[in-house]
Amino acid sequence: MQINLEILSIARVEDSEKCSTLNEKTIVTDMMLRRRLTRNSRIAIYLCDTLNAWELPVIIGNAYGEVAETYDILNSIISKQTVSPTAFQNSVHNTPASYLSIVGNNKGYVTTVSDLYETSDAVLKVGAVKSIGYEKMLLIVTDAMDFERFDALNRCGIAIKECGLGLVVRRSSKAATIPLCGASYHGYSPSIWPMLEIHERFLSMGDQPKIISIDF
Repeated sequence: MQINLEILSIARVEDSEKCSTLNEKTIVTDMMLRRRLTRNSRIAIYLCDTLNAWELPVIIGNAYGEVAETYDILNSIISKQTVSPTAFQNSVHNTPASYLSIVGNNKGYVTTVSDLYETSDAVLKVGAVKSIGYEKMLLIVTDAMDFERFDALNRCGIAIKECGLGLVVRRSSKAATIPLCGASYHGYSPSIWPMLEIHERFLSMGDQPKIISIDF
């Protein structure tokens, strides 16, 4: 089975530490809500706003979950301190999807998928299937791993601690114009490599239609 997706617009943000240009104060005007946002949530909200995709169905992929919040919870337990209810609430993979729907008042389809290094592929496949029922979709993959013990635990050579990519796509009956070759990107988590390749090829194609083929 094969479904083709046309990429209508694309956005990317990254930093070796923490992304500093996410415009949280402008996008999320509620200060209390803004303070509770996780790093992955901030990235997802920024990408959605950049692409002006607040009313679209959303699929968010995250390979590692909210590792900073999970680390804080474990550290509190080890230190015999009280675990913050907000930290517990923010520790699940679905956190960015939840905050994205709250900030955008999106009552439609919003879901999260996670498959470690295959997370980008999983997002593209779920997006392809759901595109059968929706005119357009927003696909997002984020990774945010800037926490205290990251350098000691980093065995994958990850240098870009925060990265996110967003695509607005729709189903297409036209032939694919972007061949995906399984490119690898040193310093980035493998979970985001396919999205990086799509972004790279998208930018090199000028005004011609950008269409990828998703195989099942």
